[in-house]
Amino acid sequence: MLNALKSLFTAQVEQGEEIPYQKAVAALLMEVMLADHNVDEKEEEQVKRFLREISNLGDDIDVLYAEAHSGVNEANDLYQFTKVINNTATLEQKVSLLKGLWRVALADGDIDAHEDHRIRRISELLFMPHSEFIQAKLHVQNELNT
Repeated sequence: MLNALKSLFTAQVEQGEEIPYQKAVAALLMEVMLADHNVDEKEEEQVKRFLREISNLGDDIDVLYAEAHSGVNEANDLYQFTKVINNTATLEQKVSLLKGLWRVALADGDIDAHEDHRIRRISELLFMPHSEFIQAKLHVQNELNT
C-alpha cells in the first residue's frame, strides 16, 4: 500500500493541474498540524516522516514543508487540495493519507477537537466512507498503543 502511494507521489504532475500532488498531500497534513493552533515538534516530525516515506524527495522535504506551510496560510479552503487528490489517488492511497493525517493528530498524544473536525472534513472532501474514517483512526490508535 505504501509503495502504491509512493509511486503516485513521485509521478509526473498532469498538465493544467495548478497544485502538484506532493504539495496537496503536504498541505493536508499541515492543515491537521495547524488545526489546534499549537504546533508540537512531534507533529512536525510526523508530517516530515510521512512525506519522506511516500516520496523520493530526500533533503527537499524541508522545502516542500515550507511551501506547504505558506500555501496553507494563503488557502481559502481545503477543496483546492482535495480536488488534486481526488483526481489522482486510488482508494488505497486515500486510506493511507487518512492514516497519515491521524498520525499527525496523535503525534502529541492528544486529539484536539479541531484536529478531529479537520480530518473529518478532509475525509468528506475525499469522498471517503465514514467507516474508513473511523477504521483509520482506530488503526492508528492501536498502532500507538502497541
